Amino acid sequence: MSSPRLPHDLLIGRQAIFGRDGSVQGYELLFRETRKNEAHISDDMQATARVIVDTLMEVGLEQVLGGKRGFVNIGLDFLMEDAIFLLPPQDLVLEILETVPVNDTTVSRCRELRSRGYTLALDDYVGHGKTWAPLLDLVSLVKVDIQGVSEADLLPVVEGLEGRKLSLLAEKVETPQQLEQTMRMGFEYFQGFFFARPVILASRKVDPLRQAVTGILAMVLNDAGTEEIVSAVRPHIDLSASLIRIANVVGKSPSRVITDLRQAVLAMGRAQIRRWLELILFTSAMSDNRYARPVLQMAVTRARLMELLAESWTGSGKPDPEEAFLTGMFSLSGSLLGVTVAEMLEGLPLREEVRRALLEGTGSLGLLLSFAGSVERSALSLDRLLTEVPVPAARIAAAQTESLLWADDIVRMFS
Repeated sequence: MSSPRLPHDLLIGRQAIFGRDGSVQGYELLFRETRKNEAHISDDMQATARVIVDTLMEVGLEQVLGGKRGFVNIGLDFLMEDAIFLLPPQDLVLEILETVPVNDTTVSRCRELRSRGYTLALDDYVGHGKTWAPLLDLVSLVKVDIQGVSEADLLPVVEGLEGRKLSLLAEKVETPQQLEQTMRMGFEYFQGFFFARPVILASRKVDPLRQAVTGILAMVLNDAGTEEIVSAVRPHIDLSASLIRIANVVGKSPSRVITDLRQAVLAMGRAQIRRWLELILFTSAMSDNRYARPVLQMAVTRARLMELLAESWTGSGKPDPEEAFLTGMFSLSGSLLGVTVAEMLEGLPLREEVRRALLEGTGSLGLLLSFAGSVERSALSLDRLLTEVPVPAARIAAAQTESLLWADDIVRMFS
């Protein structure tokens, strides 16, 4: 896949929005500038306009959103500009920021947007219904900042919105308790870092498929022979079928259809088989955890981003791209598999650089892992990390977007 060109060294991030059944209902598009001196947003209009232009013109909404609805922050300046009408109302929800004043001008503008078919949401709501009443009459969704409201005050905030035809979204959900609490209160949508954090159970069953895949992966990492790999995969019908299917997508020549396991192993090659096993290891969790698919998507995106940045590394201590990919995948093992990273690494013959990156966050791989996490969180420390990651800023932007699109394709393929 070729890298889409992103002007202005822009990163487009996504944070999933979930429904009550755990399905992804949409994505909030997040802005991040990669130039060191422009890492902080100082102009809401400029930030929003850049996200929109890059998404619509350079990448495409279908690719970025995968058929889901997008949520875009709208500040005062952009709200009042006619450029806002370039946005497709059928694809995007306009989140009115809490910094927008409530007055006759802004209320009239929101009324006009609604009359033109736009769906409006109110962002970072923490109460004060009387102040926001004119806008609450126009928006379809309210995003309640549950971190900005005390636990005792959250129910009164929700009750203050009763009687209006509004959907409620709980944002900044960080714990299972908060998810359960907001569900009880009637919230329909949920967003936050909880959905990418591990929920470790006190008692876990050993997954036979995971054991098998881990064993085969260890063999590949130890440069086992082709016949040895074929013999290890063959008893597992699901793995054999998956390998043959994937080999026909990524490993075959135009004139040959791959029909047996040995052909698949030869056609794929060691690097592709290793990647297939890493992905199979984590996709096996999707049947047990309703939030696993978006977390898998985050893991694959992170892994691919780290791999691409490792390839473009210009300084000393250049990390191995394949090890960068593996580090990114394994960094979310707790979220997907319910095991610690240390447990995941047991029995795998990995280099010490990978282990130190995952367990201690050190070395070039640890730096890439920290950088990838900052991109996902739109963290304030990103500008500092950009001075430490020896990769051209323009390449970082292109790699981040390419990793999003690549991950979408891969997750669909393995679902």
